[in-house]
Amino acid sequence: MTADTGRAATAGTAPGVPAGVQHAGSSGDTVAGGASRGQVHAGARRLGLLLLTVHLAVLLWVCLHSTPSVWLADSNLTPLASVRLEIASGTWHAYLELLGSLLVLAPLGVLLPLAGGRLDSPLLTSFTRTLLAGVLVATGQEVLQTTLSLRLLNVDDILLACVGIALTHLAVVPATRSWLRRRVGAQPPGPHAPEAHPESAPGVTPETFPDARSASGTVPARVRIIGRADGTGLPAREA
Repeated sequence: MTADTGRAATAGTAPGVPAGVQHAGSSGDTVAGGASRGQVHAGARRLGLLLLTVHLAVLLWVCLHSTPSVWLADSNLTPLASVRLEIASGTWHAYLELLGSLLVLAPLGVLLPLAGGRLDSPLLTSFTRTLLAGVLVATGQEVLQTTLSLRLLNVDDILLACVGIALTHLAVVPATRSWLRRRVGAQPPGPHAPEAHPESAPGVTPETFPDARSASGTVPARVRIIGRADGTGLPAREA
């Protein structure tokens, strides 16, 4: 094992992988070398988790502080029935109600994939996963609002919220992931450890590695021979 590979294994990251990008481990993200989930951007994941927590906290605060309604409409379990009534009324208030139902959970279409941090997730898989999570959140919000504010259940609020999540996901996530992949690919690889000196390897001695000095590129020292008066040579001594 070379010094570069050993140091990369000790650090826990593969050599050449830019900082902030890591491969998903065996904790359920993917198996080693899986092409369906690929790399995970740690910075994007932290940002997504933070923004997702803030968004859900604001929704919970709104649900807890919503005032009970004096006048209640009938509960609606027929898909798109209340939407047709709102459009038929033709008032700005009705249109704003529909727009608010579309936008209230629309940020989840971006925040849920961002919290995952995956750069190479397939579009269909990411869209399905995000939409299912959005259905759960929208249903929970509707049930919570019905319980706390004495509102009656309206299935169209859930459908409109899911449409907003789906449109936001398709409009933002594919282009953002493509930009992140190009940005990560354009980064230079991380610094490598300097190559180990041949003479510093364990178990290498001048006898077992006679050409260590010449291989390392050093210039041998000059040798001066001193002789006696009778011409007999003395042992060599370095200058």
